[in-house]
Parts: sequence; structure tokens; C-alpha cells
Amino acid sequence: MTATPRTTRRAFTTLLGAALLGAGAACGGSGTGGRGIVFRMGLRTAIAPGETRPGHFTTDTGWRVELTAARMVLGPIYLFENASPLQPAPTGRWLRRLGEVLVPSAHAHESFFSGGRVLGEWDREVVFDLLAEPGQARVLGRSPGIAGRARSLSLLLQPPSRALGAEAAALEGHSVWLEGTAEREGQRVPFLVTVDFPAPVEMQRVDFVPIEVELEEEGLFVLELQPRRWFEGALFERLEVPEEGARVKVTAESQVYRALFVNLRRHTAFSAAWE
Repeated sequence: MTATPRTTRRAFTTLLGAALLGAGAACGGSGTGGRGIVFRMGLRTAIAPGETRPGHFTTDTGWRVELTAARMVLGPIYLFENASPLQPAPTGRWLRRLGEVLVPSAHAHESFFSGGRVLGEWDREVVFDLLAEPGQARVLGRSPGIAGRARSLSLLLQPPSRALGAEAAALEGHSVWLEGTAEREGQRVPFLVTVDFPAPVEMQRVDFVPIEVELEEEGLFVLELQPRRWFEGALFERLEVPEEGARVKVTAESQVYRALFVNLRRHTAFSAAWE
């Protein structure tokens, strides 16, 4: 019998949450890990280089994009101690890993996930308006964690659940809602695109996002969304603009949609900061 998308997400959350609590409890008494802390978790839309407002950027294909509405559902969010395999590691870290292979040692605190120990988490989903607070972080709340350096993160992208209530109404059941215009060489393409991330959870998860933050008591961890990265490779010239310049509804069969679907789950779609 196939589990529902929410059951799959709950299982993922439960396993990782157990890893965090177990690591904290075990390391706290052994002296081999960081102390338990509480820090704040936040979200912010990154402003592209040379820009002053979020949602304004030029793509790698030369299209000037201005988003006029941008919302998405994201979470849970997990912070891991291990570096992303997509990020070059210092020589010392590789030597240490080699030594661990040649001379095995006890790793009671490793979770099942390739990121190693879970050092922090936000264990629920949230609707985020990318354009609501330009340059400011939206603080979600306080999160349990373990003091130490977090080097990678993972998060889920899903359709909104009933638990979000009226907050998710503007998404009309979609995972991502983006409206705006794209312009290049006199051509103007108004667009609306909604992106969905159905089950299984492997298709909803964003893994191996490289970060480098030192988690401490009462600090603020900010997950930064990078919308300019989401449109890499998008060819707006392939969209057929209706007569009189009406807005294009970007369909799942289009090249622009496929680019978004792939890029939103890439490790470059997000970054992080510690404040």
C-alpha cells in the first residue's frame, strides 16, 4: 500500500527529528559533541548582485525578470554537521575521512542521512512571500539545536497542507506561485507559473546545500532564497505570448517550467547566513 504524501513527509520529519534529539542527548553526556542550544530560524529573499529589490534580476540567458508576486511552501529545514559533497572540502577534512576509513572508530552520533548529525531544525512547513519584506528576514520562531558548525542543509518543497489554513489560499494548492515579466531586446513576456512537487519525498527534497555557520545560543539562522538561480537556462522566447500582450500561463510542458522544476531542487537555489 502506498503512503500518502503527508505520511511520507511525517516519516522523514520523525526520523530526522529523532536523530537530532538522540544526538543531543547522547553527546551532551559523552563530552564528544556540542551543548544543547536554542536559536532562531528565519527566511529571507536574497537580492541579486547589482540590484536593490528582491525578485529583480537578469538571467544567464539575458532576460530581465521582475517578479510581481512570489510565494512558496517550504519546510521542514534541517542543518547538518557534514559538508556538502558538492562543495570542495579542505585537504585536512579529506585526510580525516581517509583515516576514518582506514582506522574505523565509533560514530554513535551519525544519523542515517549522509549529512551526519542534525545540528538544528525547523520541523514544519511555512508559506513564504518572497517580496513581502525586502532585505529583511522573516523570523519563524525558536528552534532546538546543538552548538557547532553546520556545513550543509536539507529542506522539503511540497504542496500546502491543510494545517497551513488560510495562509496558503493564495497558492491555490500549488507548491510555488510566481508572477512577473521577462524582457529582452524589446520582447516582453508577462507570465504566471505555478510549480508542483508531488510525492514521493525524493522528488520534494533539496539536499546538499553548502553552508558554513557556527550555531550558537539565541543567534539567527537565515535560509536565503535565490530566485535568480531558479531561472537559469530559462528560454522565455519559446513561450507564445497571447495577442495584445496578455499574460502567459506557463505549462508543465514548457522549457521554462522544466528549468524551474529542476533548478528549485538544486543546491544553488538556496543559501544561508548567521546573524
